[in-house]
Amino acid sequence: MILGIEIENFDVFDKDKAGILIDDYIAAKDAGHELNALRGLNALIGRNSTGKTSFMGCMAFLKDTITQGCAVASITYGRPGFANMTLDISRPSVFRVFFKLEDTKAGCPKFIQYELAIATNRFKSPVLDSEKVMIVTDKDGVREAVTILDVKNCTGTITNLEDGDRANDIGVEDEHLTALSLYGKITGYRDFVLLYKEISQWFFCSFSSEEQSSYYYEGGAPGGHKHLNSTGSNVGNVLEYIKMENEEEYERITTEIKEKIPSMKHSKNLPLALKESPDKLFLYLLLLRDNHPRSTIFIETPDKDLYHDMVDVLSDEMREYTMKNHYCQIMFSTHNPYIIETLSPKEIWIFERTFEKDDGDITIRCAGADPLVMEMFHQGVGMGALWYGGHLDAKPSDNK
Repeated sequence: MILGIEIENFDVFDKDKAGILIDDYIAAKDAGHELNALRGLNALIGRNSTGKTSFMGCMAFLKDTITQGCAVASITYGRPGFANMTLDISRPSVFRVFFKLEDTKAGCPKFIQYELAIATNRFKSPVLDSEKVMIVTDKDGVREAVTILDVKNCTGTITNLEDGDRANDIGVEDEHLTALSLYGKITGYRDFVLLYKEISQWFFCSFSSEEQSSYYYEGGAPGGHKHLNSTGSNVGNVLEYIKMENEEEYERITTEIKEKIPSMKHSKNLPLALKESPDKLFLYLLLLRDNHPRSTIFIETPDKDLYHDMVDVLSDEMREYTMKNHYCQIMFSTHNPYIIETLSPKEIWIFERTFEKDDGDITIRCAGADPLVMEMFHQGVGMGALWYGGHLDAKPSDNK
């Protein structure tokens, strides 16, 4: 689970943060106050062109950099090259992500922060500038941040806490590859394996994309698929996989989903029915029933094209997903007050932009940081109503 994200000098973000970082977490215990961390369910709201889509795009780029390397990540999926994505090519772009990870072996969560800086070389190509991993330790009730990976210009140190606290010198020959992508696949480095697995399981959902997959017109490739892909075009393959693995589970899942979608209650042949009439809500509900849930699901406007009562169904299902999978989360953007009606202020992140310049004038704030919003919520006013009434568009100082 992600507790906080900070993006510096990349896309439209100069140095913007949602949630908390490791320093905030350590200081909080001494300060004795509750922090506004990212939670299981997170709604990103704000006017058009305020950075919501860019925020998710930055996270997708970070995942691809860690799993494939920064050179490949800069040009895949239509990206224009790293030099065209960074605000100032004379400075590195920095990503900081603070996690709460499940460690079944230790029987308690681990709090780890990953930091990656990418620079532009003289040929305007991306190279890894620095990489750092810090973990929170708690000795005698005192929280401390211990650095277990520190790499600069492809050389540095790594510490495997399971083997003691001695730092070993390391080097990465390829300036495009992260050390995490290497040590995150070695069994003996459990902290790095947990971190790499968490990031590699991020899922960027495009079910509501305008682009229609050729699957719906030409049919999908044969065979069972374990997971839905980003467009949902392999839904027939996934249904086939579930049915082959456990037919009773298949009947349970499909019956549950069809009961929630009026137009599909009487569908006999689901793959054929979906091919003839793709149903986005069916895809979302199937995704949320994956037996091997994704660590974080990022969705742009999941409510798009859904009738209002189906928005309620999706909202309830997303909530249930995060309650059943305590270390998993969903981040979604929306312009629809209905879908956030049952959320708390601490689950809503407001993106604002002054438009005084092309880039770097974005702010991100938690609705839960506004005392008036919190008071109205505690009095029973729903977040959808608060948003519709304009209370979420005003800055906290304007609500006093």
